[in-house]
Amino acid sequence: MKQKTKLSLDDLNKSNVWTVTPSELSQMIIDAKKKRDEFAENEKHYMNIVKTVFDIQYLKREEADKVCQLENTGYDIYSTPDENGNNAIAIRKRPIKKVTDLTLENIQHLEPWEVLDLISHNMGTGWKGLPLAIQDIIESAFFVDCTVMPIKTMRKEGGIIDRRKEDGYDVLEIERGSWIEGIFMKMKPKVEKVHIDYSIDDETDGRKKRRKHTIEDDEDFEEDIDIEEDEDMDDEELKKLDGNEEDLEEDEELDETNIQFEDIEDIDDISDEED
Repeated sequence: MKQKTKLSLDDLNKSNVWTVTPSELSQMIIDAKKKRDEFAENEKHYMNIVKTVFDIQYLKREEADKVCQLENTGYDIYSTPDENGNNAIAIRKRPIKKVTDLTLENIQHLEPWEVLDLISHNMGTGWKGLPLAIQDIIESAFFVDCTVMPIKTMRKEGGIIDRRKEDGYDVLEIERGSWIEGIFMKMKPKVEKVHIDYSIDDETDGRKKRRKHTIEDDEDFEEDIDIEEDEDMDDEELKKLDGNEEDLEEDEELDETNIQFEDIEDIDDISDEED
């Protein structure tokens, strides 16, 4: 079994904080507070991450009524070194009670049956009644298939439910009169994101430098090509081109004149025949 890596408050982000237990979090806070200056400087950052998942309160162990009240509402109480009169911390992992509590971070840490349970309690909307944003969040972590069929067809032996279960899907059936909406869900395989470093080593000073490729670079490159092509042409070739253009203009003028004379001759021939 793979041993879980011990995290500190510095390691937490809005994704992995969902993997932490209240007991682990209490110990992280105790360890972090030993470095008073560093904790004071970063406390706001830590709490912004932690409070997306946990509710936290500081209290005195001696206040039995308050301790009992917090425990009855789902808090776990942990002893801490005395600070400002408080010697305990109450931590409660915020439950995901409805589909609107789902986020791109916490959806990665739920099982298919847990998500289907949220859908089943969502006022009977089923899958197609969910907002598209919630569907996108769920589909970021799960394969989802939804179909509506008559009860007998849906539940027949060897039918779609049996086949989906064989493929590893969890199933939610929502009855709609004589029909059933079947929602089938299976976890997608976890894919680790690979970060590619495009930086290059500068041998002169050992530092890494990164060249930013922009649209302007492409435009400059095209201009350079045009200039090089012009530079390859010598003066004599340019003169020849200019001369050819003049010859073409003269030829066009002659052609227009010839056309006019030919037209006149044709008219004279027609007149002679009539005479």
